[in-house]
Amino acid sequence: MAAGKIRAGVKRRASRGTPVDRGVYRGKQARTGNSLALRFERALFHSHPEFNGDVEAHIIGPGRMLVIAEPRRRRKQAEEDPALATFMSFLAADMQRSPERIKPLDAALVKRVSALVKGVSTSDDEDLGDEALL
Repeated sequence: MAAGKIRAGVKRRASRGTPVDRGVYRGKQARTGNSLALRFERALFHSHPEFNGDVEAHIIGPGRMLVIAEPRRRRKQAEEDPALATFMSFLAADMQRSPERIKPLDAALVKRVSALVKGVSTSDDEDLGDEALL
């Protein structure tokens, strides 16, 4: 594999009866210089590059830890809504977990929505202001 290239579709083996597609990555404690670290399988970092930077760990119970990827400082065009970002992450995970529940947009629903907004004029350039519209 050439340097700088990431393999797509990294395959992981199931261990201890854990399904491979559940997003479970195995790791263990490792010594790094004079410190201790947690070492995870490479597939985690290929599948979730957001964990390649700084992370923060929170102990949430005995034997349970929540690891949060600290976002890299980047220029944002607009401030990101944390509630919407959390919902979108939940939705993406749900779609991966249960793809059989994804249904195509029904033509009858499109027709009903079109009837509801018939005659409503819109503009992509309209300023909606800073206040929430809900």
